Amino acid sequence: MDGTERTDSARLDQICLFNLLSACADTIYFKDLESRFIRVSQSQADLIGAESPAAMVGKTDFDYFSPQHASAAFAYEQQIIRTGLPVTDLHEWNVRIGDRECVLSSTKQPLRDFSGRIIGTFGITRDITARKHTERELLAKTQELERIGRELRTLLESSPDPMARMDRDLRYTYVNPAATALAGLEAADILGRTSSELGFPEDYTRGWESALRRVLATGKPADVERNLVLGGTRRFLESRIVPEFDDDGQVCSLLVVSRDLTERKRIEETLAEQAVRDPLTGLANRRLFVERTNRALAALEGADALLAVLFLDLDRFKVVNDSLGHAAGDALLVAVAARLQAAARRTDLVARFGGDEFAVLCERLSRREDAAALADRINRALAEPIRHAGQEIHVSASIGIATCRGAATAESGSGSKSGAGTAADADALLRDADAAMFQVKARSNGTGGYLFFTEPIREQAVSRLAVETELRLALERGEFRLFYEPIYALRERRLIGAEALIRWQHPRRGLLLPAEFIPVAEECGLIVPIGLWVLREACRTLAAWTRIYRRAHAANSAGQAPTMAVNLSVRQIADGAFADEVAAVLRRHRLDPAQLSLEITETAVHDAPFSAGTVLKALCELGTRIALDDFGTGYSSLMHLRQAPVDILKIDRMFVSELGRPGQDEAIVAAVIGMARALGMTTIGEGIETVQQYRRLCELGCDQGQGYLFSPPMTAELFRATHLAQAMREASDGSE
Repeated sequence: MDGTERTDSARLDQICLFNLLSACADTIYFKDLESRFIRVSQSQADLIGAESPAAMVGKTDFDYFSPQHASAAFAYEQQIIRTGLPVTDLHEWNVRIGDRECVLSSTKQPLRDFSGRIIGTFGITRDITARKHTERELLAKTQELERIGRELRTLLESSPDPMARMDRDLRYTYVNPAATALAGLEAADILGRTSSELGFPEDYTRGWESALRRVLATGKPADVERNLVLGGTRRFLESRIVPEFDDDGQVCSLLVVSRDLTERKRIEETLAEQAVRDPLTGLANRRLFVERTNRALAALEGADALLAVLFLDLDRFKVVNDSLGHAAGDALLVAVAARLQAAARRTDLVARFGGDEFAVLCERLSRREDAAALADRINRALAEPIRHAGQEIHVSASIGIATCRGAATAESGSGSKSGAGTAADADALLRDADAAMFQVKARSNGTGGYLFFTEPIREQAVSRLAVETELRLALERGEFRLFYEPIYALRERRLIGAEALIRWQHPRRGLLLPAEFIPVAEECGLIVPIGLWVLREACRTLAAWTRIYRRAHAANSAGQAPTMAVNLSVRQIADGAFADEVAAVLRRHRLDPAQLSLEITETAVHDAPFSAGTVLKALCELGTRIALDDFGTGYSSLMHLRQAPVDILKIDRMFVSELGRPGQDEAIVAAVIGMARALGMTTIGEGIETVQQYRRLCELGCDQGQGYLFSPPMTAELFRATHLAQAMREASDGSE
């Protein structure tokens, strides 16, 4: 090669080196044996922010990089110089260049002269920061996908919901453990087969596979409810069928997620049954009874048939509940329910409405007498005592009966002939039967029986409701009045005090006697506030009389002040706070408790709850006197005299009216007076109207009396002007 060619070749080498150093994206540098830069590429100067490649000549990495990086680079380069071995693809992390950290990939070689002697090093470096960030992000995403995959696998494997995947031929390609457990098969026995091949019934698989194919064809998810027998148990499943698509957007498989609703269905059925059943007795409740009755009435239209509703209320159930406890009351209700079902026909519906109320629906009766026959069977069934905890419990029922005939029969005239109505709905029938039952209870005084509903009963029920409504207003408007009937010591014919008797000054009907409104007040519970008003008003009047009496005759006032008798209801003495109320009223009016006599009927003592004895005892300890009213007309048991701390026995007017006439009444009165004297009790004869009755009571030893012979009941003002004034005159004469 001549000199010209060598010159051209050297020139070409310079051109190539110049372009390499000027334009290469990777950084290129050459260093001497002391690791000083002797040549650098433009990219190297740009990377580290040098002014120019020439400005870097003679400098080292310590001038541009951190001491840690510069020291490491120097060590590698000195190793290459010593060994002559290159270092390839060296990743240098956390290289700080300016305000950022970089990752560099470097390859370093020994720099040799033409004779092969090492005169330094050279290297090529690439900034791989972005690539490393991408790799890290990709790695993180891959790890996240793997984590999600593991979690999904765990979710699928541990899910209680059966899950399965099927291909386009409806063959199972995946089933989770819940699906295999539900099917009672191993996964290997299921995979690769269809539901038909697994032996499911044809009527089931036909509908199920039809739903699957619809999703394959439409590509739209679907929800399917199905039930089938698995392992001998009927299962209810709710399944969601979801299509899965390939890259071309075609449905390639189906994912089925199911939920076993068997237990929920069982609970729903149980709740639905409980919603129409009484939890204590298991009988139908009011809701079911009304539904069945309305259906029966609808079916009755145009038919020649009769149906009846019997409404029952147990007599004296509250006495059992209060005296023997709720456990005994519940046992009684369960026993009554069983006897009602035994007495009813197989097709009759027996229901409990709550408390001690029951009803029976009788369909397809031939005549009204069939309903009466059922009422008789019920009465006979309840006549036998019910045993609980070694005790015999006697119970009876008041039964109201309402009937209804089909429209065809009613139109022909047989409806009116039988007395049956054509009630519009179940509520109307129940209302009529309830009204008839109320009449039975009122007439029988709680001893049972039955009665068919009639229009007069409806009128009485409407009237009773009107009375109840007006009673509530009467209490608010102050329409009640107290009249006072004097009570005399018989032998001395001396005024003892008075009995407070309530009247109702009705705005339209005038002055009403207690018999016209007190039973309604007892039934609806208004007797408690009314009775409290009577107590307060009577004591207010008594306090006024006492002040007048004592001012007139202070010397003779001790023990001679007038007394006041106030009637109590069983509802009042059932209230444990009643004795405290009485004490508060006496304190308010500064009355001696002995001036107050609280009267309760013998029947009320019998019907009173067990707690009433405690109330009566508290009243006695307070110092008030307890009178047993109408003695001899109720249960006439000496046990009542032991249960209640009785001070006074009142002989009923029924016996007093017969005194002096042939019969046993006089012997009864004599026996009552003798018994009372032996027990240290005072006796009062009621309803004395003739001198003969008065004299005979005196002869028999009766202590006190009241009645029209002395005076009819009168207002407080009139009583003060007559009886009280006369008593004060007599007391004044006696003191003189």
